[in-house]
Amino acid sequence: MADTVVQDQPEAVAPAVETLAVEAPVTAEATAAEIKKDTEVVEQKAQTETAEQDKENAKANEPKILKTTAQIDYKNPKNNRKYDVAPLPVTDDPVEIRKQVEFYFNDTNLSTDKFMWESTGGDKNKPMSLKTICNFKRMRRFQPYSAVVAAIRDSTVLDISGEEGEEVVKRKVAYVSNPAASKQRLERSVYVKGFGDEESTTQFDIEAFFAPYGPIKLVKLRRTPEDLFKGSVFVEFDTVELAEAFLKLSPAPTWKGHDLLIKSKKQYVDEKNQLIKEGKLVPSKNSKPKFFEGRDLQGGRGGRGGRGGRGGYSKGQDVNGFSKREERNGGGRGGRGRGRGGRGRGGRDNKNRDNQNRGFKKEEVKKSNDDGVMPTIQATNEKGQVVKSDTNGKRSREDNTEPAPPAKKVDTKTEVAAV
Repeated sequence: MADTVVQDQPEAVAPAVETLAVEAPVTAEATAAEIKKDTEVVEQKAQTETAEQDKENAKANEPKILKTTAQIDYKNPKNNRKYDVAPLPVTDDPVEIRKQVEFYFNDTNLSTDKFMWESTGGDKNKPMSLKTICNFKRMRRFQPYSAVVAAIRDSTVLDISGEEGEEVVKRKVAYVSNPAASKQRLERSVYVKGFGDEESTTQFDIEAFFAPYGPIKLVKLRRTPEDLFKGSVFVEFDTVELAEAFLKLSPAPTWKGHDLLIKSKKQYVDEKNQLIKEGKLVPSKNSKPKFFEGRDLQGGRGGRGGRGGRGGYSKGQDVNGFSKREERNGGGRGGRGRGRGGRGRGGRDNKNRDNQNRGFKKEEVKKSNDDGVMPTIQATNEKGQVVKSDTNGKRSREDNTEPAPPAKKVDTKTEVAAV
């Protein structure tokens, strides 16, 4: 039988069929959503461009102020303060003499200058030795002494009396505490920035700069806790009207050919408080203690939890107008309060903990003579045994044999006067 040859037959291929995607019908809702989306994209882009343009415009309109470049000298902090009276010429000008001495006794300086307040008794208006005043750094250029005496005799706000060479000075009208004083000072004060780095005569130069817009009660150079000049000042005018007039000056005054950033002190304070509230600025914890009418408003010894509040803070505002904040160095619950700067009795949370650390424990409760209830505190030794004590675990003041700390030397005058 003959072999049969089977040839491979080509596989039948089905004709290709082109499949066309059928688009869903476009609805009015879809068209509207697409248009809205495109519109939002365009608007967002326009807003971004507008915001960027506003930033550029604001930057272009910013004052070209003179900035500080000095660095803090931590090794020799005294070098941070450049103030020096040596360049000032010796003079017997009665106008300058009266202006300077009257500044020391004015309400603003007297209430915030601890040395002046304690020397005059504040509102007690005790006479102060003129020789002491003449030893202030800024007074030393006024010569001779007789010229100082003659100048003060013509003062309309000061009285001078005493034997020749032993004269004393006091105010004609005693200082009167004013609850609204801080607010009034804030309202007549301005903030000005753009004075650059400090030189030995910067204080005097800035005073002369503001003199034509016065009378001025105070020109205060703002400094870091390390005494480095920030390039800005607080200026307190004699009246609110003078401060407002300065803020409205057009064109605004300039410093050495540079613009100045000028605003009211209240605006400056409000802006800083807002930044603190938003968490964008942390209040400085190293600021120097503020003094006002016989009280240290920040830091210091802190008193016994009463004067100036716990930890030495005042009940309301500090002298710069900042409102009190919840967190402070010391004070509050568990903070440093009563006592001489110690941690003993200031905070409620610390009381029991501190007693435990000192070896005291609460043993029992007994009734006092007036039927009240008071805790009995007993001391224990290292082995936990109770130690009898007639002082109820407390050391009497008489038992303190440690010598009293030496009195601090008071700088005769560190505050700089305004013109």
